[in-house]
Amino acid sequence: MEAPSRGIPGSIKCQLRQEAGFGCCICGNPVFQYHHITDWALTKSHDLLHMMVLCPNHHHEATVRALVEQEQRRRKERPSNIVNGYVDGLLKITEPGVAVQVGTNYLVGPGFKFIVDGAPLLALDRDSDGRLQLSLDLYDAADSLLLLIHNNEWITGDPMPWDVEFSHRRFVLRRKSGEVTLSIDARQAPVLLHGQLWRKGQLFEMNDDELRFNGVNPDVGFSEIGFVNSSFSADTTSGVFQLIPEPRFREACLVSWPDRAERLERCFAVIRELEQKTV
Repeated sequence: MEAPSRGIPGSIKCQLRQEAGFGCCICGNPVFQYHHITDWALTKSHDLLHMMVLCPNHHHEATVRALVEQEQRRRKERPSNIVNGYVDGLLKITEPGVAVQVGTNYLVGPGFKFIVDGAPLLALDRDSDGRLQLSLDLYDAADSLLLLIHNNEWITGDPMPWDVEFSHRRFVLRRKSGEVTLSIDARQAPVLLHGQLWRKGQLFEMNDDELRFNGVNPDVGFSEIGFVNSSFSADTTSGVFQLIPEPRFREACLVSWPDRAERLERCFAVIRELEQKTV
């Protein structure tokens, strides 16, 4: 007889996210893990009745029994986001795509990716219901992997060195020292991203004013432009930045318009058209 898999089926994860309001049952944190209330070693099963969504810190508390089983079950029945009216989670947006501001330019698409040496280092996607999904490969200056987040699931990495702040459409990951590693502000379009990300000993810094590579702002040669269905790609060997089209729509375009608000709306209109073509 085949031994049961420790991997949690996608359908179970989906139901757990929905019942929790897409966040930690205790605090609402939109970055989370899946917890077996009854120890997996005893049951060898993934039973919805005995599982819940918890952020890494509360998951640790539950695992070491600092959070007793009775309290875990009480919180599972009354998840924070559901109680507070955030049934779809804290990171849901109403725009048809993800728009990120980099300097005077906008990158607009079904999601935003920052790719280094061919692999996404940071991704912010929008699911079909408008919820933002964060994926992050976080390295230190020596190129050691510190943590891995995929579609809002904290896959690996010690949560103890980190502080997480979150509210409606806002998420901040900072070191205990206070230094901000990643900040996402989606309270209005475009999304404002601030971050300091390392890969292969190279430092990438981004904010709504500029994107810097080892302290240098690479000249992309454009300003006041909307790049639709494009992502940033960097090569650590050559130091070259480029914009590449996202494969989902297989085409990219530029939107030039003097008024920023109007330019953003025109970019979203293009996204709607591209979505219709793929239906």
